[in-house]
Amino acid sequence: MEKVRYMISDAATLVNVESHVLRYWEEELELTIPRNEMGHRYYTKENIDDFMKIKELKEKGYQLKAIRMIIHNGNKEYLLPEE
Repeated sequence: MEKVRYMISDAATLVNVESHVLRYWEEELELTIPRNEMGHRYYTKENIDDFMKIKELKEKGYQLKAIRMIIHNGNKEYLLPEE
């Protein structure tokens, strides 16, 4: 079964941010976002979920530097306790 791919505008709508925010987070958080044969970004459901977690952490007051450490230490769930 083929995975669903979202273009940046669709991904931004799903996360409820502007497209430039996703590009900024990609760069600042050193995220690996897949690209198609033309070099355009495309996003998977997993990428969307990660962006939703990043947005939630930002809304809780975490800085990108802290979020980058969480992501790259493999502790994406660390600061998101189930409420």
